[in-house]
Amino acid sequence: MPYDDDYVDEEWVDDEGDAEDDLLICPSCRQAVHEDTQQCPHCGDWITPVWPKGRSKRLLWIVAAVLAILGLLMITLR
Repeated sequence: MPYDDDYVDEEWVDDEGDAEDDLLICPSCRQAVHEDTQQCPHCGDWITPVWPKGRSKRLLWIVAAVLAILGLLMITLR
């Protein structure tokens, strides 16, 4: 079978632009790891989803506001 220069094995073609999209930062050692990694190969810690800073404070304020409103409703309905 003659060699065909136009044949490209699509399984081995790597899109260079997508390489950075598949990475995330380990929350423990701050090294880049693949997004499907469950345990960091650099430090050995488990990779768990981390909320962005500020999101937990916002959630805390929302919960506090809802509880305050419920408390005021309870007082006025008595």
